[in-house]
Amino acid sequence: MMKPSKKKYRPLSKLHLLVVEDEALAREQMGLLLSRFAAKLTTAGDGVDGLEAFRRERPDIVVTDISMPRMDGLDMAANIKKEAPDVPVVLVTAHSDTEFFLRSIDIGIDGYVVKPVDADKLLARLVRLAAGQLETRAASARARLFQFTLDINPNFILTLDGGEVDYVNRTFLDFLGAADLPALKEGRHAGRVLELDGRRHEAADFDWAGRIDARPDVTHQAVFSLLPAEPGQERTFLVSSAAFPELDRRILTFTDITPLAEERRQLITRATTDALTGIANRAGIDEALARERNRAARNAKPLCVIMFDIDHFKDVNDSLGHQAGDAVLAALTGLVSGLVRGHDILGRYGGEEFLVVAPETDMEQGRLLAERLRAAVEAHAFPAAGKVTCSFGLAMLDADESAHALVARADAALYRAKETGRNRVAG
Repeated sequence: MMKPSKKKYRPLSKLHLLVVEDEALAREQMGLLLSRFAAKLTTAGDGVDGLEAFRRERPDIVVTDISMPRMDGLDMAANIKKEAPDVPVVLVTAHSDTEFFLRSIDIGIDGYVVKPVDADKLLARLVRLAAGQLETRAASARARLFQFTLDINPNFILTLDGGEVDYVNRTFLDFLGAADLPALKEGRHAGRVLELDGRRHEAADFDWAGRIDARPDVTHQAVFSLLPAEPGQERTFLVSSAAFPELDRRILTFTDITPLAEERRQLITRATTDALTGIANRAGIDEALARERNRAARNAKPLCVIMFDIDHFKDVNDSLGHQAGDAVLAALTGLVSGLVRGHDILGRYGGEEFLVVAPETDMEQGRLLAERLRAAVEAHAFPAAGKVTCSFGLAMLDADESAHALVARADAALYRAKETGRNRVAG
C-alpha cells in the first residue's frame, strides 16, 4: 500500500476510526496506514470485540472485514447501525455476490472497498465520509450556537412553522414560568395574559401568534400581565415579524419597551391631569368626552354633560386670597368625585369651571345627578370659605352633534342658571 500525503486526507485528523479485522497482518497494515491520518485509531479482531469496542469508545467511522469468527462484519454492522444510524460503516470485502450487496443495502452500509485493499481508494472513501461527519457536526454546532444565542437574548423570541409555534427561547419560557414549550402548551405555567393591539389573550394559547403572522408588515404592541393582576407588573413590548424562507419559518421578536411605555404614560398623565385637583384637565376631559361621544353615537346610547362652576368665586379669591380659593377648588373636587358614579368622568374645564361627562345617561337622569351634586355642595362646609354654592348647566347629546356643540349647549345652560339666581340646575 502507498504512503499518501497527510494534507490530502486532513478531514480524518479530527476523527476516531475503528478497524475490525481478524487477520493479524492485515489488521496491522491497515492500522499503520490509518493511524497516520486519524486523530485516534482503535482495532479489534472480530465482530464481538469490535461491537464491544464500538459501544465503549463510540468511534466516528467503522472499517470492518466481513468474514470473521464469532460475529461477522455484516452482523456487527447491523448492530452498530441499529444503535447509531449516523455512524458510517465501510466494509472491506472480497465478496461480490448479489446476496451480499442486498444485505449491505438493507443494513445501510455506507461504502465498501475490495480486497486486496488499495490505500488511495480506501482513504478517498474515508475522507468523503469524514467530510460529511464534520459537516454534520458543524451544522449541529451551528444549530446549538444559534439556539444558545436565541436563549440568552434579552428579547422574547419565538418561531412559527406554518403559523404554529415550534420554538420559544429561554427568556420567554422563564418569563412565562414554563420549563419548556410542551409544558407551556399543556398549561403548566404561571397565568399570564397578553393584550395585543387592544385584544386580550391567554399568553400560552398562542392564538395571538396567528394574528401577527397574518399581518407581518405591522409593528404590533403587546402588554403582558399576571393573573391575578398586580400593580406595576405589566410589561410592554413591540412585536416585529421577519420571514426566513430558507428555514420555512417566521420569527417573532418581542422588544421590551416597558420603561419607555411607562414614561409615555406618565407624560400623558401629566399632560391630561390638573395639578391642583388631580382630576382630568381641559385636555383630558376633552379627550374623554370625544371618546364617549363616539361610543354613544356608535351604540345609540344617551350621553349627558354637566357643566358647573362656583358662584361668586372671585369674591373668595379677593377676600380670602388665592390659597383659600385653591383649597375650595380641591375640596369641591373631592366632594364631587365621591358623588359621581363609577362610569362618570370629572374634569376641571378651566378656572372654577368643571365638567362631568355622564355616559348612558338621559336628560332626566342627568338632572337628578346634577341636583344631587348641587345639594351636596350647598350643604358642605368648605375650608376657610365656609359655605359656597355652584350653578349647573345640563345638555344631552343630539344625533350627529359634535362634542364641541354639546359642551356649548351645557355652557349656555349654565349661563341661564347664573342669570336666574345661581345655585340651581338649568338645561
